Amino acid sequence: MPAANELPAGIKDLAYRGGFELSHDRWESDLRELIRRLGLDVILGQMYEHGRGGLPKDDREAVRLYKLAADQGNAIGQTTLGVFYESGRGGLPKDDREAARLYKLAADQGNAAAQAYLGILYEQGRGGLPQDDRKALRLYKLAADQGNVYAQAGIKRLAP
Repeated sequence: MPAANELPAGIKDLAYRGGFELSHDRWESDLRELIRRLGLDVILGQMYEHGRGGLPKDDREAVRLYKLAADQGNAIGQTTLGVFYESGRGGLPKDDREAARLYKLAADQGNAAAQAYLGILYEQGRGGLPQDDRKALRLYKLAADQGNVYAQAGIKRLAP
């Protein structure tokens, strides 16, 4: 968790606008609560993943934050954590089954990226899923309807 002086400038403003007081005496616990309330785990995870906002590039810290978001049912956190499992990044083992599980959770919430990634796993028969072009195509169509380009490419591959 970054110290107060290491946070992006807008965090204190977000807290203020969200009606949340950050106390110096309870800095870490207050900041964690603010992040949870505003769904900032994913945003902060992305900042660590890409080394933005003055934060160091740190995939392990990004994974920790994505896990927090995923555990709270955040579809973006679930999808991104799935990508990390699928590629074995951030100190995680390469685990297509866990990636598929996370993609399914996010896809069920309508997340287009998760729908496309889950479609790929069905198309390739990976992650403990059977190879099933019909399921893949259904998922690709859901994601493509939201503008996902990976899904649009999947439709071109599978559509008769």
